[in-house]
Amino acid sequence: MEVLILDSLYRRVEVVDDFETLIWTERFRAKGDFELHTSPTTKNRSRFTKGTRLALYESYRVMTVDTISEGINADGVRTLIVKGFSLEAVLEQRIAMAALTDLTTDPQWILTGQPKDIATQMFHDICVTGILNAGDIISGVNEINIFPSDTIPEPVDSITYVVNPTTLYEATKTICDAYFMGFRLVRDHDTTQLYYDIYMGCDRTTQQTTFPAVVFSPELQNLHSTNKLESWAPYKNVAYVVSPVGHEVVYLDDVDPSMAGFERRVLLVKADDITDPDGPTASALMVQRGKQELTKNRSFVALDGEVAQTSQYTYGISYNLGDLVTQEDGEGGTAQMQVTEQIFVSDQQGDRSYPTLTIDQIVTVGSWLARDPLEEWFDLDADSQTWADQP
Repeated sequence: MEVLILDSLYRRVEVVDDFETLIWTERFRAKGDFELHTSPTTKNRSRFTKGTRLALYESYRVMTVDTISEGINADGVRTLIVKGFSLEAVLEQRIAMAALTDLTTDPQWILTGQPKDIATQMFHDICVTGILNAGDIISGVNEINIFPSDTIPEPVDSITYVVNPTTLYEATKTICDAYFMGFRLVRDHDTTQLYYDIYMGCDRTTQQTTFPAVVFSPELQNLHSTNKLESWAPYKNVAYVVSPVGHEVVYLDDVDPSMAGFERRVLLVKADDITDPDGPTASALMVQRGKQELTKNRSFVALDGEVAQTSQYTYGISYNLGDLVTQEDGEGGTAQMQVTEQIFVSDQQGDRSYPTLTIDQIVTVGSWLARDPLEEWFDLDADSQTWADQP
């Protein structure tokens, strides 16, 4: 694996392959990071300085050096250690506010629309238009998607998103976490230009036919040490949102409001900051706050396993961050998993790259979702028990 050193226009100026260890991690809904160990020579000290941009041939992400240290490793050898974060970290250096005035005049930034549009607008207003200060503008950034078009549907409900003064990174991550969206600031290999977008990813599971399915399974020898963990301890399905101007009872879209008894799991949300005197506006704000808090208290079901460090799937071609893939446990259990991280490692054992998978949906053996998506109703209709017995 080779590390590319880039100039201020993100063009390759040097290739580095004489390092000892590299761990490079990219993330779907967060900034990525890297750590590189090399010998503390004069050449390396001049190569890796504060603000140096790094890239990989295998990746569209760019990392920035921000920490440099020297120390003695476990073998007693003096080592230069270089660390940093991906370009998305620049959002931590920008403030999310509607105007740079005062907290009495503009205490909150209130945005209304679909979640993806809101997240896109925040970046555009702060980093492209520069509504707070022209110095916040990131020059040369294109606001388009250079990857395959998303096939995972984006959230379509119109919401009101209230942002108390915070970093643009925190405001973006909060809405992306709540609505399962990702954000990325990447470099195109050919043009070396930067591109920013909010994205959902593609469905590459066995339940679709648009793309070749990506399956991680012990039988395919690309998954091992599988185990299953289920926990409903944190699960809440209804939120009582209480504010100085009223209250709302809020359910997620996939929850039946008529549920009662032991099935009803209530979350209390104190919304002290919602004080809008307009009834409909306050109600919308409380509903949105309730949904945001409920998304943090979902049940946890994980079909876990170690993805083989070498497999038949290539990152950037077979799948990307945010994509849904299928994971099997070798005993009939299947899960739809989302690629939330991609890790590159280069050390004495060689080069390898593998994803981190996070649970999206469990498919029970024998259920409707477990059926072949290409099956025809007519082919199975001869058996009168086919549908009656379906779990």
